[in-house]
Amino acid sequence: MSGGKIPADHARELADCFAACAAGVFGYACVLTCGDCALAEDLVQVTFIAAAEHWPTVRSLCQAQRVSWLRTTAGNLAVSAFRRNQAFRDRLPVLEARYRPPPADTHAQALQAIALERWWQIVQGLPPQQHAVAAMRWLLGMNNCQIAARLGIADGTVAAHVSAVRGKLTAGMGPYDPFGSDEEGPSS
Repeated sequence: MSGGKIPADHARELADCFAACAAGVFGYACVLTCGDCALAEDLVQVTFIAAAEHWPTVRSLCQAQRVSWLRTTAGNLAVSAFRRNQAFRDRLPVLEARYRPPPADTHAQALQAIALERWWQIVQGLPPQQHAVAAMRWLLGMNNCQIAARLGIADGTVAAHVSAVRGKLTAGMGPYDPFGSDEEGPSS
């Protein structure tokens, strides 16, 4: 696309792609950036700029391949950002900050590390919207209303996703879920 202008038909297609995929890419970017929402938003924006620059290639992909392309691009951009900025390299992961074992108890550390790894495996296997909800809920500490506003979905849909994810975590982890029960009232 010469001169930075996007043809009108490509702009409409790109806008449709953004509407369909931006929330999922944002959730993925939040996980990549350890909960830095501002950086995650920047990554989404730059990812879609890259998609616009490569739209003739991206538009030929099916929906699943587009999502994969967008997530890969966001991941590559996040790695580049971390490499360029020492402050990002010095950050501790959100999981470590939220779930820090006593330093002298290596047994507890090992069990907690296993629990966190299992938790992450379950979350990574979730459908994209449930993955985004889980990341925002338990990694970023957002409530249902905040998640609904960020993803552009109803509060009830978020509550249903949270309930479904809790069920999968309980089935996959039993009492070893590192985030446990975090029930919130109906007003949150």
